[in-house]
Amino acid sequence: MPLNWSTIWRTFLGGALGTLLRLGVLLFATQLTALFIVNLIGAAFLGWTNGDSRFSGDRASAFWKVGFAGGFTTMSGLAMFIASSDSTFKSIAIAVLMMLLGVWAYLAAKFGATKWRR
Repeated sequence: MPLNWSTIWRTFLGGALGTLLRLGVLLFATQLTALFIVNLIGAAFLGWTNGDSRFSGDRASAFWKVGFAGGFTTMSGLAMFIASSDSTFKSIAIAVLMMLLGVWAYLAAKFGATKWRR
């Protein structure tokens, strides 16, 4: 993907949209529930876009994959959850579970998109 103003603006706009949608989830769920929702849906969305050829161009990738999915998901929120937790072991276990489920969601969605588009 070339680094030019078009790519930068598409990434910015996709990120802004993803961040606003994440904020909407955070307003209606507890912190931990929201973290699971945004990170698992975001991983699945990224898997779907990587498996669907309609999202393979530089413009679509900048907006949807890098911008939207990057703005919607939150690694810093997960880090804050771990840092502010009373039980470090429990919070790390939850983080590992979330990451494993995220990998599964990504792979399942990518597989689904690949099969669906045939």
